[in-house]
Amino acid sequence: MEAAGDVHGLAAAYLVRGNAQMAVPYLQKAGDSPDVASDKAVMALDRKDYATALTLLERALQAQPKHAQALWNRGLVLRELDLWLLAAQSFEAVAELGEHGWAAEARARAKALRGRMDGLKEWRAAVAAGEALVAGTGTMSAEQLQARPGVFRMFLYEAMRVAPSVERLKALWPVAETLDARFGGSTLRDTLRWTEARDFRRRGPLAARYLELYRTHKVEGGLEAYLEEVRRAGERDLFLGALVREEKVSKHLGAFTEVASQVRDPWFLLLAEYEKGLQAISRGALLEAEQIYLGAVARCREQQLDYRCAPIHAVLGDLYRQLHRLPESNSQVLAARAAYRNDGRWGETRFLLLLGQNARYQGESALARALLEEALVRAPEDCGVRHFVRANDALALLGELSVAAARQRMSEALSCEGPLSLAGAKTMADLSRLSPNPEQDQRLLVGLESRRRTGSLSPGEMALATFIEGHFYMERDRARGEALLQRAIVEAKRLPSYNVDARKALSYSYRSLLVAAGRAGEYERALALFGEELGGTLPKRCLMAVSADDGRLLILAIGPDGRTKGHFEANHSKPLGTDARGVVPDELVEALRACPQVDVVARPPLHGQAELLPPDVAWAYYVLRPPPTRVPTVARSRLVVADVEAPSALGLPPLGVWEQSPGEGTRVLSGSKATPSRVLEAMADATEIEVHAHGLVNPNVSEASLLVLSPESSGRYALTAGEVQARALRGQPLVILAACRAAKGAPWMHERFSLPVAFIDAGARTVLAATVDVPDAEAGPFFNEVRGRIQRGQHAASALRDVRMEWLARDPQSWVRAVLVFD
Repeated sequence: MEAAGDVHGLAAAYLVRGNAQMAVPYLQKAGDSPDVASDKAVMALDRKDYATALTLLERALQAQPKHAQALWNRGLVLRELDLWLLAAQSFEAVAELGEHGWAAEARARAKALRGRMDGLKEWRAAVAAGEALVAGTGTMSAEQLQARPGVFRMFLYEAMRVAPSVERLKALWPVAETLDARFGGSTLRDTLRWTEARDFRRRGPLAARYLELYRTHKVEGGLEAYLEEVRRAGERDLFLGALVREEKVSKHLGAFTEVASQVRDPWFLLLAEYEKGLQAISRGALLEAEQIYLGAVARCREQQLDYRCAPIHAVLGDLYRQLHRLPESNSQVLAARAAYRNDGRWGETRFLLLLGQNARYQGESALARALLEEALVRAPEDCGVRHFVRANDALALLGELSVAAARQRMSEALSCEGPLSLAGAKTMADLSRLSPNPEQDQRLLVGLESRRRTGSLSPGEMALATFIEGHFYMERDRARGEALLQRAIVEAKRLPSYNVDARKALSYSYRSLLVAAGRAGEYERALALFGEELGGTLPKRCLMAVSADDGRLLILAIGPDGRTKGHFEANHSKPLGTDARGVVPDELVEALRACPQVDVVARPPLHGQAELLPPDVAWAYYVLRPPPTRVPTVARSRLVVADVEAPSALGLPPLGVWEQSPGEGTRVLSGSKATPSRVLEAMADATEIEVHAHGLVNPNVSEASLLVLSPESSGRYALTAGEVQARALRGQPLVILAACRAAKGAPWMHERFSLPVAFIDAGARTVLAATVDVPDAEAGPFFNEVRGRIQRGQHAASALRDVRMEWLARDPQSWVRAVLVFD
């Protein structure tokens, strides 16, 4: 095969033998056919990188819809993600091709996957058994109780509440004993003993009225009077039960929490924490809610009450989504999904919607589509699900400038009656410019007004809604649109900095204002807006500012003479998000060439991209931060992180040994000592930080790239942008990240988030990092040469430029083209 040049065949042979590592170099040389994409997906599946696998398979099937191997592999990936119905569809598509042997196995796999959805029948049977327990007409086996302990615990509480006598309570003891054995402790038996000791001459009539409430949601004398009566009588279980049954816990949270504390049953204590967190969220106190739920999660680990803990994990996952802490959000949603299944409940649609939305935020389009589509095929008649899925589809398609497809998806979303989602509203506002539709455009305004009127929007969402309306009017009535956008900015600035919806409203409003100023040729106004958004004064010379929005591009350049030149494109055809080569017109580049160095203010998605300016121009990304309160007084100290022992499970090749002499004032953290916590501690007072380690992009750990360090005893190995950002770097260090793709940021449109930006936010004066893989043998010599020039007083941007040009003279395609300065 090698002699014949069959590199794809060689790769396939290694894959069949289970040696994926040996297949990698051959697949890299094998071209870009559907066959190759399908085999690359196998390797991604092997390392559990399902997002990449789905992206590759989607590409293969777009080129060849009946590609048998790609359909089969897609089924395997979807099955691993527990997306059973989509996986079944993929295997059924293989079966339809009729290949001998494969067709039969594909049908069998599809049938087994569809059988996983039979849980609905089992759930209905469990509910019927629980109702029979409450009615006193039946019970359930130990096997049933073990399969759905939380469900039957809920019904056992109800059976105890409605029991008319001690005799009926005694019949419940086998259920209580079995469930106590399952959960540990004696909570349910203790509750039975307490209930048996009550005076049934007084309790009996109250229990009968509770039964009426249980069956009809009505009670003689009204709920409030009943609550007062049972609490006065000391029938605390009836008080708690009535509030839960009628969903009034939030209204009476103080009383509920007090009684739950008396009962000391974790079931009700967790419910109180759940409701307490919801109240904090409704007030906009998101960080307070986080602390409440983290405490509840800790209790969940001790008690293992999956039925009660699943909603807590889910709401914490949604809270982290609102805070844009997506890996933490995914972790909690997956925990909710696991808890839901462990306790045999039915329905995972909301978890799929959350995971799908997170995947879209993380730029994993194929994974997002799969998760959202699975939710829709599981609940095809649910109008709310259809609207959510199709509105998110439309938003994603619009980001790819697929306008006609986005409009079609939005039409499907609007075919459902119900509240307009903000994702749908934002998409409709953009579509109103790109593909006007008077009927849908009117529904946008009506939908926004309806959401405001019903009070269903949080403060951050209110600011977003104001932005969306202003964005809509900018194409029709600029004065009205700008007034709304300015109002959105004011509303957003009133809210805490951790409110991501507010940050989005702020960023999107400035972007829309910049587009309007650029289109009108108001370049000085646009410069003022760039500075206003950053919150400071921009340099008056040698500055470039860039903003992009749905195919519209604004670039401003101020040369050494202080004169502003501008460039605006209403329809920029080059996709943004890979590298920025060729984005800046030659005329503006020439205006900047005489500058000793150029400060570049770039908004997402252009911020952090390589080759925004040619390699012979000295330039740096300009990140504005508040000036330091004082000049650092720490002594010069250099921190080097090298010879890291990356976890073997990551399968990363070993890096070369760092062989330099440390020199005076240098501290080296290497081997098992180069852990995240030790590195973070050592960074605090360093005046230079140099990291020789693997960089990794793993959305399950961090939205931006991360640094792979030696693992702690807990297994933690990653140094993430969020952890760096939370630190204070008192030495205002020069930071050199000699790691692969260390400059790769989060794929967000509302803000800059990456390791270099995090270091700047933490106090670093300058950061150097690359957007591509960094050859291990070349990293040291290149960065040492740049560092030496900076230490001798040369500006970082010009030092990088000079060394880069020397290297490019030897290799014009060298990786050094993709090294960036953040200043």
